[in-house]
Amino acid sequence: MDDVTPPGHTSPPRALTKLLLLTFIVVGGVTVAVFSPLGEMLSPQGVQGLIEDLRGSFWAPLLFIGLYVAAAAFAIPGTVLTLAGGALFGLFWGSIVNTIAANLGASAAFLISRLLGRDGIARLAGKRLARIDEATTTHGFRGLLTLRLVPLVPFNALNFGAGLTSISWTTYASATVLGILPGTVVYTMFADALLDGSREASAEALLRVAVSGGLLLLLSFTPQITKRVRARTRRAAR
Repeated sequence: MDDVTPPGHTSPPRALTKLLLLTFIVVGGVTVAVFSPLGEMLSPQGVQGLIEDLRGSFWAPLLFIGLYVAAAAFAIPGTVLTLAGGALFGLFWGSIVNTIAANLGASAAFLISRLLGRDGIARLAGKRLARIDEATTTHGFRGLLTLRLVPLVPFNALNFGAGLTSISWTTYASATVLGILPGTVVYTMFADALLDGSREASAEALLRVAVSGGLLLLLSFTPQITKRVRARTRRAAR
């Protein structure tokens, strides 16, 4: 998994055909999520129905993980599923299930993108890809980790985009595990608190909603905060 096959070893027609298939998967996933009846599962009503169907089932965690991985592999937005995991399993188990599902889904999307898109992009980008690969080799882990920490950066875009670069799977997977954990826990906490608030509008439930919402906002500024702290530390060390 660590070795990256040099791009350009596939014949041009086959490479471009595979890239076209990858484009079809990504565009198809977005189309399904927005326009098809299957996309109704991602609506508030659909998610509520999913929660009711899975609640109490012994197989609920495995079924939920399978659905999440399939959604991520086909570029279907998964944020609503993360919220559903929090509402379905609660804060503790929801965080565990969501984290497992998100990481498996991210790896599935990465491998699909690497398998189908890498050679085609190499054919189209030429030497420009080499410069991107050089930057990825030097700053891959830190750059991906920084982007993962920002909730506003699309999860699926990073999954498929990383697969087109030279970053190794182990670097990608480790940065993903660390980078999505805070956001996953906060989203799960938000959904669990929101569900408690809908059941009983207690001060504690509303406070949890406010706290989790504030943490989500704070996560968006994490890279900027980290950058400023590093800059001040360097100035103080001089």
